[in-house]
Amino acid sequence: MSSFLLKIVAIITMTIDHAGFLFFNNNFILRILGRIAMPIFAFQIAIGFKNTHSKEKYILRMFLTALISEIPFMLMITSGNYIYASHNICFTFTLALATLYLIELGKENKLFIFASIVPILISLLIPLDYGIWAILLVLLFYFFSEKKLIYTFGMIIIALSYYFINNSTLQVYMLLSLPFLYLYNGKKGKSLKYLFYVFYPLHMLILALIKIYFKI
Repeated sequence: MSSFLLKIVAIITMTIDHAGFLFFNNNFILRILGRIAMPIFAFQIAIGFKNTHSKEKYILRMFLTALISEIPFMLMITSGNYIYASHNICFTFTLALATLYLIELGKENKLFIFASIVPILISLLIPLDYGIWAILLVLLFYFFSEKKLIYTFGMIIIALSYYFINNSTLQVYMLLSLPFLYLYNGKKGKSLKYLFYVFYPLHMLILALIKIYFKI
């Protein structure tokens, strides 16, 4: 399975999750299917960071997407009758990328290794979608993307830690993403570089407007 197909799986399951949240009374089955998306995105971000020609531009694109997505994210959350209490996941992924960037700078200057803790601390201080859990996944895939056994074990630890700390069974189902990650063949596939950056804010805006307009 190419990187492109993995992104399509993540996009579809993310949309199912958000639709379940907005239109089907937070349907548990649909929300379970939605747990497939985030680990795939985390995997893609780790791989993308390794392969990008400009790491600075990659971080900037993610940050700009976070800014653009904040209003659609807020509309989606509040139209689902939830309190707008955290920022969208692109802010989380921006911090994950900043962590990786500082780790790579640390190869030449060890001080940057210590500085890489700062984005992680920020994720603990600011309410973010998935927060430190998504950052840990990105780090896991960055270091072990080619070692299935290690990242499987790491994902199990992260999922169980989330369960015990937050008393939530839902995120344990992120492990359903593993079969798709195992199928990754290292190939890029079709080149739609900006697919996620456009789709993420756009689909939330459309779903929220449908919810608001039709009062579903």
